Amino acid sequence: MATQETFDSLADAARASFPTSSTRIVAIRESGDAGYALFDTAPSGSHYLYGVHYARIDGRWIEGVSSNGPSWSSVGRDPNLGTFTDWDVAPAGADRVRIQLGDDIREEAVENDIYLVVWWQVPVPIRSVEHRSFRIGGRWR
Repeated sequence: MATQETFDSLADAARASFPTSSTRIVAIRESGDAGYALFDTAPSGSHYLYGVHYARIDGRWIEGVSSNGPSWSSVGRDPNLGTFTDWDVAPAGADRVRIQLGDDIREEAVENDIYLVVWWQVPVPIRSVEHRSFRIGGRWR
């Protein structure tokens, strides 16, 4: 059985996930021993986004589950808790996104026309995002 490559930092693990010549890291988020990176695998054309969950085990980062859509992944010792992400290309002119998941409302910046919102230690089953709005020209829509 092959051993999985490990890294000192989440950024190092993310850089090793895809060739940097054809992929751009859009955003990296970290909380405790859980991490997430969002990639644009078509940075010179239409965006093609891809997300990867990471875990820190014994002080080293490893790559976990990946997906071409927002997702949930178990991280740590409790298989019922994990990381939930929501991301996509934002509407033209948007500078912020506001997303509601259950009773929790998050607001994040839109960067390079893309948003990423992460919830850490979210229990299963996952509720879907209940509301999403964007700030465009200073007004929420």
